[in-house]
Amino acid sequence: MSMIKPKEKAIWMLPGGAMQKPFVDKIKARGYKAIVSDMAADCYCREYADEFVNVDAYDLEGNEKAAAKLSKIYNICAVVTGGSDCCEAPAVIAKKLGIHGVDPGIAKIFRYKNLHRPLLIKAGLPQPKFGTAKTFAEAKKLITEFGLPVCFKATNNAGSRGFTAIRKDEDATEKAFEIAKRFGTTGIVIIEELLIPVENEIAEQSLETVWYNGKMYWLNWVDRPFRNDLKLFPEIDDSRYRRNAWATEIGHINPAVHSNEVVDEVKRQVYVCGVTLGLAGQKGGHIMKCDIFITKDGPYIIEPTLRLSGGWDSGASTPVRGGDFIGGAIELALGKKLDLSMWQMYFELKYPQVHSAILTEVVDSLDTSVTRSFALATGLDRISALKNAEVALNKGNFLGYKDKN
Repeated sequence: MSMIKPKEKAIWMLPGGAMQKPFVDKIKARGYKAIVSDMAADCYCREYADEFVNVDAYDLEGNEKAAAKLSKIYNICAVVTGGSDCCEAPAVIAKKLGIHGVDPGIAKIFRYKNLHRPLLIKAGLPQPKFGTAKTFAEAKKLITEFGLPVCFKATNNAGSRGFTAIRKDEDATEKAFEIAKRFGTTGIVIIEELLIPVENEIAEQSLETVWYNGKMYWLNWVDRPFRNDLKLFPEIDDSRYRRNAWATEIGHINPAVHSNEVVDEVKRQVYVCGVTLGLAGQKGGHIMKCDIFITKDGPYIIEPTLRLSGGWDSGASTPVRGGDFIGGAIELALGKKLDLSMWQMYFELKYPQVHSAILTEVVDSLDTSVTRSFALATGLDRISALKNAEVALNKGNFLGYKDKN
C-alpha cells in the first residue's frame, strides 16, 4: 500500500520587496515554507522564498489562480502582507483557500481612497474635500470648484507616490495628472483639498492597531517628518534634503510625541474608522494601520489600510524598542487567539523608554518615485535618536539595501 506524503505547511507573503524580508525570515523560523508573490522577477525576497509566484500583488485574478494551483502542493496555513498597500489580494487568497482573513469586500473599501472617503465623511469624521477625475479636463473643473490649494493623488498607492501639490494654477499640469493616474490602478485620479499642516510639531504620523473580535487595541504610532519638518530640529543638518520635493518623507521617529488631547482624538477617529469600514464585524485578529495628518483644526485620517507599516517602522524601529509586531501579525494570520500571553510576547514594547529614529538618503526622480537608503539609531530622547541616525547616515551604515519605490 502506497503512503501519501502529507503536504508541507506554508505561509504566503505579498509582496516580495526588501521590507518583507523580516516576514519571510519569521515564517521560515516557524518551520513553514515561504511562498512569495511579486511582479518583479528579481524582487529582493525571491532568493529567500521556497516558492515564488511572479504575479503582481495587485493582480487579484492572478493570485487567486496561483492559490488554486499551489494549494495542491502545499498546506497553505496563512497569508500575510506588510509594508505595501496590497491588502485586497491577501483577502482574496484567504477566501479562496478557506483560511483566516478579512472579507475581500472590506479589503477593497480599505484599498481605494475613492471608496472609503465618502463612508468616513458620512460617519462624521473630518476628511478633506475630494473628487475623482478620469481626464485632466475633469480635474481642472474640480480645481475650480474646490479652489486652491489642492493635490493630485493616486487612488490606491502609498508613500506619496503620485502625489503633487497644486498651490497655484501653473502647478496643475497634465503631466502631474498622468503621474497620479500611473501610480494607481483604476484609471482615475483623486483631486483633494490640500490640508495645511499644524505648526511647531510634525504633522504626519502612522499608527498601528490590532482588531480582535471587534475590539481595537492600540499598538504604536510614529512621527513621519517630511523635508520641511527638519526646521523643528536645528540640531540636524538638513542640507542633504534641500533639493528634495516638499512631499518627500525623510524618515520617522518612534514613538510619535503629541498632546494627550491629540492622542485621544486620534484614537477616537481610528476606532470610528475601523467600525465604519467593517473591521469591527470581522472575527479573529487583524492589523489596521492609519496615516494621520494634523492640521490647526485637529487630526485627519488620510489613509487607512489593513497591514503593518513600511519605512522600516514595524521591521526595524519598533523591534529595537522591544516589539515584534511582525511575529504577532503572522500569529494572527494563522488564526491564533489574542490573549495576554500573545500580547506580551509580540505586541508589548519591552523598552518603551527608548526612542528610535530612521533617516533616509533620498534621491528624487522627475516622476515622484524615489530611491531611499535607511539608517537606524536609538537614544533616550528623540533628539539623541535623530542625531545618532544622522551619524549612521553619514557613515553609510544603512539597513543593508536600497528600496526602489
